Amino acid sequence: MVEVAAPASHDDAAEALRVPGREPEARFLRRRGATASSDRVLNASELGTRTNGKLIGFDPRRGNYSCSGTALNTPSRSIIITAGHCVVQARRGGRRLSFIPAYDHGERPFGSFSVQAAYVMPQWARSENPDFDLAALRVRPNRLGALTDVVGGRGFAASRSRFAAFQIFGYPAAALRGEELRSCRARGLGSDPLTFALGGPPALPSSCDMAAGASGGGWLIDGELVNGVTSFSYPGRPTRLHSPYFGAAVAGFLRSLP
Repeated sequence: MVEVAAPASHDDAAEALRVPGREPEARFLRRRGATASSDRVLNASELGTRTNGKLIGFDPRRGNYSCSGTALNTPSRSIIITAGHCVVQARRGGRRLSFIPAYDHGERPFGSFSVQAAYVMPQWARSENPDFDLAALRVRPNRLGALTDVVGGRGFAASRSRFAAFQIFGYPAAALRGEELRSCRARGLGSDPLTFALGGPPALPSSCDMAAGASGGGWLIDGELVNGVTSFSYPGRPTRLHSPYFGAAVAGFLRSLP
C-alpha cells in the first residue's frame, strides 16, 4: 500500500458539484453519455444504497472532476474505495477531495466528508497499471459522525468467479452531469485479453454503459460485498466496463486499510 500526500481540505460550500467526470488515460477513454443500460436509483439515501457516493476533486492542470466511491467497513469507520485514477492520474494527485454519500440532484442527505489521507495500490502508483486501478480514501467525520456510523459500510470479496452476477453503481457525468446515482445489473464476462501482458490478473469486463464520472463506483456481489470498481472501457465498446480483478493482491491491500 502506498500512502500519497494528504489532500487539502475541501470547502464543499464553495465548490460546484456539476463538474466533469474523470476519465482514465487516453488509451482507455470511454464514449461520453450513458444509455438505458443503466437505471436511475430512485432513492439513493435508503438503507442499502447510501453507502454509494459521489467523489469530487480538483486537478491543478485540468480543473474540477468527479468520480464515484463506496463506503467500506474498516477499523477506522472512515474509508471509501474508488479507482486509482480518481486519486492519482498521470502522476498528479487530486486535491480538495470530498465524498458525498447518496448525492442526488443537489441533495446531500448525509452531508459531505472531506478526505484526510489517500492510499493507492503500489502497482498503480508506480506505473498506473490498470490491473491495479484501485485506491482508498480516509475521510474526516462530519457533523453527523464517522462515515460508516452514518451511512453504513460494505465488506469485500476476493478471488470469486469472473462470471458472477454484479450490481454496478456510479455517478456518470456527461449528459447526466453526475447528478444521480445509476445502476446496472450484469454478469462478469471473464478476462480482458488486452490486459494479459500487464503483470497482474487480467481486468474483469462486464456489460454496462456509464459515462466518465462513474469511475470508482462499486461492483457488488451477493448483493452486499464490493468485488470490483469501474476502471475503464475501450473506444467503440462503450457498453462494456472493466474492473481490476479482486484477487490476492487487492485483498491484501484492502485488509491493510486503517
